[in-house]
Amino acid sequence: MSRTIIARGAALAATTLLALTACGGGDEAPAEQERAAGAAEEADPAAAEEADDSSASDAGGAAEEDTEAEDEGAAAAGEGAVVEIGTELTDEETGDVVTIVSAVRNNPTEYYQATDNPDGEMVYLEVKVVPGEQFGGVVSQQDFFLDDGGEEVNYASTADEELTAAGYTYFEGASRRDGEATGFIPIYVEQTGDVLKGAYVRPEAKILGEDETIPEFRGEFEIPAA
Repeated sequence: MSRTIIARGAALAATTLLALTACGGGDEAPAEQERAAGAAEEADPAAAEEADDSSASDAGGAAEEDTEAEDEGAAAAGEGAVVEIGTELTDEETGDVVTIVSAVRNNPTEYYQATDNPDGEMVYLEVKVVPGEQFGGVVSQQDFFLDDGGEEVNYASTADEELTAAGYTYFEGASRRDGEATGFIPIYVEQTGDVLKGAYVRPEAKILGEDETIPEFRGEFEIPAA
């Protein structure tokens, strides 16, 4: 498998940045609302006080709901077992530095391959990518693999919502143009084990506009037992 990447200078030259400026009388409406509120309070102070109490009650209820939602997310996130890894991989060809930060093991899942499979495991792999400055392109979530009974499997694409519902930040890929990115990738293995082996693989790449190809990069890591 190969990939085409673009030299960084060409990528920047081909990019146009647009600055959007909001305009219009945005200050007039708030002033009119304040005058109207003042007039209403003068006309009926009791009604105005009741409205203020109602607003405060609504705000308190909303804050309580937000707190409950945060608590539920924290509880869900606590169902998996976090293990630290800290393996740093440097791609000398591109200058990318990829760190396998940690993993969350034994996550509850409704992923289709997990149905009636007691030997499988949903893993959330936390990665940090600091791209090099020479090339454009993206470090993809599909570039991270785990060993599954002798075969390598990667990104479980339909488990994104499970991951975010559990309170984790999904890794959408790292654009070399945008800089550093960190997040979690859901990967399901049908045959798990105490220690899982993994790899980050950047495919062989042809440089766009140049008669040059850079070789594949492969860096390996291990996920310890929970």
